[in-house]
Amino acid sequence: MISHLQRIGTGFLALVACCALAGTVTTKDGKGYTGLVQFADAEHLSVGAIKGPQSKIALTNVLMATFDIPIDSAIVSKGAPLAGKGSGVLAAYHDRPNFKGRVIYRIDETVDHQWHSKQPVFDLPRDYFSVRWSAELEPPVSGEYTFTLHANDGGKLKVGNLEMGKWEALSGFREQAKVTLEGGKRVPFVFEFFDNYGEASARVLWKGPGFQETPIPTSQLYPTTDKAPKGLKGATGLLGCYYQNRFFYGDGVLAVDAMMNFSPVTPPAEFPDKNYSVRWTGQIVPPHTEEYTFKITTDEGARLWVGGRLVVNELSNRTARTFTGTAPLERDVRYNIRLESVHRAGEGNLKVTWGSKSKQEIVLGGQGVYPHFTPLVPEESGGDEVDESQTLGVFSWGGSRVATVVTTANDSVVRFDEGTIPGRISTVNVARIVLKPVPIQWRKVLHDNRKGVLLRNGDFIEGEFKSLKEGWLVLNSVIFGVKVYGLDEVLALVLGKVSGKPARDSRFELSLQSGSLLHVRSFKLEKGGVIVDDPTVGKFLVPLAELDEMRHIKFN
Repeated sequence: MISHLQRIGTGFLALVACCALAGTVTTKDGKGYTGLVQFADAEHLSVGAIKGPQSKIALTNVLMATFDIPIDSAIVSKGAPLAGKGSGVLAAYHDRPNFKGRVIYRIDETVDHQWHSKQPVFDLPRDYFSVRWSAELEPPVSGEYTFTLHANDGGKLKVGNLEMGKWEALSGFREQAKVTLEGGKRVPFVFEFFDNYGEASARVLWKGPGFQETPIPTSQLYPTTDKAPKGLKGATGLLGCYYQNRFFYGDGVLAVDAMMNFSPVTPPAEFPDKNYSVRWTGQIVPPHTEEYTFKITTDEGARLWVGGRLVVNELSNRTARTFTGTAPLERDVRYNIRLESVHRAGEGNLKVTWGSKSKQEIVLGGQGVYPHFTPLVPEESGGDEVDESQTLGVFSWGGSRVATVVTTANDSVVRFDEGTIPGRISTVNVARIVLKPVPIQWRKVLHDNRKGVLLRNGDFIEGEFKSLKEGWLVLNSVIFGVKVYGLDEVLALVLGKVSGKPARDSRFELSLQSGSLLHVRSFKLEKGGVIVDDPTVGKFLVPLAELDEMRHIKFN
């Protein structure tokens, strides 16, 4: 889910030294384009390589555009088409040249290493080591691909039915071979390497239809699940992937963490003491069929998905707080879980608990919690969860959604948690605020469009909204007069009707990484992002890294 990330704008070349944003564009006439996606101007997108041919596409002809995870600019600059959602390749580093001895696992972005006489990873020798990279490779288009292998000392490569390389101590060699691959069909990718003494390097490059020789992009590599470390599949806890930045990209160092209770979160030895991030993935098996409550206590930013549902979204948090989210789960069903944490500075404490009416609240981990080796992409929806009432956040009358927590609200303005894009919305444009997932049996109440509050026990209290602040909601009830409710009692607040259609002058539906959904009628280019104009939410700046997908709005 879409895991993993990880988008558009002018002045983009100024950002290339850091990272680039790959994506795809589909036009109304049925054509598809892949590569670096950016705004050429307020009315056009451009798709292609930074240094190479680009296609300029009028926004009026855009059906859909996606903006994927950051990738290395050097890869994009050589023109490799990028269409996948991969997260890299599983790397097993051994401290002996025969794949024995102590091993360190991690996710590498690609296989393009020139260590010279340095250690390949921390706590490994400079000489006499071996590495096995394993993944599934997804060709972006059908055609003939040329693979080039560079190794010092020995290396063997398998891609589908192609085998190449030499397994002997050499001062360095280069070998090329060709193979025909089908676009979108993943094939096994395994590269085995050993270093004897002295200089060490291991590189796999490819060349294919429409692009020159380049390292294989991260987006086209999917870590191989069946190559997990011994004992991992039977272990309990979550699989943590630690990144040396705050953005969950680059080579990640793997570790199975048995319990989600850290004082503080301790990164690998070579990590800085601040500005790093961790993504934990796995599965949970609930012992009962009922609603579960998940609590995250942290002094840093955190985000949690359960079964594809975003239940906590506080990645911008920087103070010691406890966040709560709920999800209805069924007994003995495995649910994917993904937990993300960003450490900027400070202590970096993190504790996650879960419980229900029948299950005592305990720390997440141990029995019923299992690591998943391949980084997971949250499912977009499933079953009844397609209903918008299951999505937390603030809905405008035009159908736009800001996925965030409301901090304060009154009859004039609704303000959001720090770091939310946008930071506020006029109350007159707010139709619904969903604070917690709404059980199936009570969803219809939201669609009746009566003004009032839906409580956790299923009661709906009609009335006029007055204010929300400091954990309390004030309602002028039709029957009971002025009533005050704690936010832990409230599922949703209804202020008006959510239209089934966006405003008529809206042109695109814009999805953000946070889960927000906007209806945009115009774009204005700014350094580092775009100013969008949503008829009901307003005008505000969206940073490049927040963009996820853009779809043309069709009106009947």
